[in-house]
Amino acid sequence: MIYLGVAIGVLLVLGLVLVLWPQLRNWRKHRRDYEAAKATVHGDKDRYNFLINKDFRVLETNFYELNWEMDDGQPNVLGNVLHCETGCDSGLCGTGIACKTCPVRMILTNSFKQRRDFNDVAATMRLYNKDYQVKEVDVRVDGQLVYLGYEPHFIVGVRT
Repeated sequence: MIYLGVAIGVLLVLGLVLVLWPQLRNWRKHRRDYEAAKATVHGDKDRYNFLINKDFRVLETNFYELNWEMDDGQPNVLGNVLHCETGCDSGLCGTGIACKTCPVRMILTNSFKQRRDFNDVAATMRLYNKDYQVKEVDVRVDGQLVYLGYEPHFIVGVRT
């Protein structure tokens, strides 16, 4: 009878390990991938870098390291962090009328669908500066597809 109880206990532990092991492996892969992407984002001081998910949410950026005076509580969405006039004025990047024709949003949306990088896309953006004056700024945007675990994300580089 004791052997039966031990055998059931061992089977339960083995079953639990078999169920949780893939999840633990996925979590560890996600953490490893995230740390590598974070190092890439914060390691480059020649441009603004953003690690974004498919909803354009900024998970990591070096923007505030390079512009410490600009941290004003904007939502962590790409256009808001960059202080895009349309995104800031409408409250959230992607909800303004001009967002529907934004070349940066279009290229990122297509790149997420096609799961491929893009390089040197030129755009003119209307950005707020630290004094909250709107300036037209010519930007060059690059995107590198990265996976955090098995989910696609982009490291977006913006040069002004």
